[in-house]
Order: sequence, then structure tokens, then C-alpha cells
Amino acid sequence: MKRAMAMLAAAVLTAGLGGCASSPIFEHVGMGVGTFTTVWDVGSCHRLDQPVQTDPMMLSDTSPAVPCQSEHQSETYAVVPITGAVAAPEQRPSPLWLQHAVAGACKWSDLGAYLGATDVDIFRDIVPLQILPSDDEWRAGIREVRCDALVGPRTTASVASVAMPLKQILRRAAGARFRVCSFGDVELTCDQPHNWELVYPYVKFTATELKADRKTKVAKVAAACVSPVATYLGTALTNRPDLVLYPEPPPGDGPHAGAVSGFCWIGPKDKDRLATGTLRALGSVTP
Repeated sequence: MKRAMAMLAAAVLTAGLGGCASSPIFEHVGMGVGTFTTVWDVGSCHRLDQPVQTDPMMLSDTSPAVPCQSEHQSETYAVVPITGAVAAPEQRPSPLWLQHAVAGACKWSDLGAYLGATDVDIFRDIVPLQILPSDDEWRAGIREVRCDALVGPRTTASVASVAMPLKQILRRAAGARFRVCSFGDVELTCDQPHNWELVYPYVKFTATELKADRKTKVAKVAAACVSPVATYLGTALTNRPDLVLYPEPPPGDGPHAGAVSGFCWIGPKDKDRLATGTLRALGSVTP
């Protein structure tokens, strides 16, 4: 009920702002009003610098694309056709109904592939954003879902931005901005000073294995980490005497306290030295 009321309030707010062309929110036509000039192309970048523009009630983006080397907040990683009965009406259906009808069109797996992630890469602060045709675009025959990679962290009061293309970003050193590291008990991005860097995947435990003593669980995690860590580094950990593995067992500590999986962390052998950037062997990833 609270969520329904919140959505109703957001709808009223959006409707109330619709007649206020002088509002800062309408300095550019990203809220689905005005002449549509958006680009429905994979690789196009978009300026969504008003928090309201990515509110769940904000269905469309009719602003023009911007150069990916300029400040922007999202980048299109897929365009998915709207087909069948959903695409049939001449007038665009209710926004909430349409969102529900095409839910899941923008897949996390496609986002990961666009960013250059493999089985050993985990990323944060980029999420899928689903953009649907505006009323005018729908009437003009556009029946597509625009899947954008939205840069975070993003709140109701602030936005994050980048000034570089996101395509295959995890295969470049700049991808540290979106990799997962930790400093003490705080999880953060790897472009900040940190102790440890996280390698995927998580190590799963059965209910029986969770009852084992800590030493046994650490051994299981350490063994499971050998292969993914070697892939991540581009060489076996034994060939990197400057690095060590921290096999974090469940129930975890620090950022993952209470977890039921294990985690593969790698970092400097010298515990007094902080790292900045990523340990990922970027050249070992085949494009």
C-alpha cells in the first residue's frame, strides 16, 4: 500500500510539473515531452542528469544523445523489439502496464557482456535502465525497449556520471571504477585505495557444509578460488609473490557479514600497503 501511494504521489508530481516549462527539470526534453530526438542505437550515450529522469515513473527519454567522451549518465547496451499483442495498440498503453508487460527485456547478462565481464568479473555501480517509447514515438511506430547501462551510485538527490564509453570498460584499466574492492570492513570501488579485490564467482556451500568448523570452510573456499584467481590475474597466484589470497568463509565478515557463500579476495602481501586500481590481467581477456 505504501508503495502504491508513493507511486501515486510521483504520478501527481510528474503531472503537476508538466505545465511548468520553466522548471529546471525541463531544461532539456528528457522526460518524454517535446519533439523526440533520442537515438535508439547500441553504443549511444545519454544525459540523464536530473534524478527524476530515472524514477520508476519516468518511462521515456526524448532528449538527444550526447558524445560518449562528454559527461553522461547512461549508455545504450541493447535494443529489444516489442512484439505481439503488446505492440499492437496504436496508442501507447498505460506506462505501468507497459513496464510490466516488457519486464525483464533488459537482461543483466547482456549488460555484463557489453561491459566486458567474464565469469570471474563482478561489477558494481552500473545497473540496467529500461527506456520505452514516448507517446509520440509510439504513434510514429517505434516498438522497442532501449536498455541503458545506468551509472551509479544514484539517489533521489544526486547522480553519477562518466566521460568515457562504457562498452568493454571492464577490459580497460578505467574499469576499476566499477570493480568491487574493500578497505577494512567497507566495500568500495577499486579506483579508491583498498586492501582487497573481489574475484567472482562466489563459493557456494550446502546446508551441511555450513555447519563445518571455520578451518574446514576456509580450506574449501581456498581450493575453489585457485582457478578463478588464476584467470583473473592471468597467471597462477604462486607466480605472484607480491600477492596473497584471503579466502573468506561463511558466515563472512566485513562487507559480507552473515553471508552463506564464500568469497575470493586478493591483495598485496604487504598488509600495510594499500592498492589502487585493478589486479585484473586485462590483456588476457579475448575480445
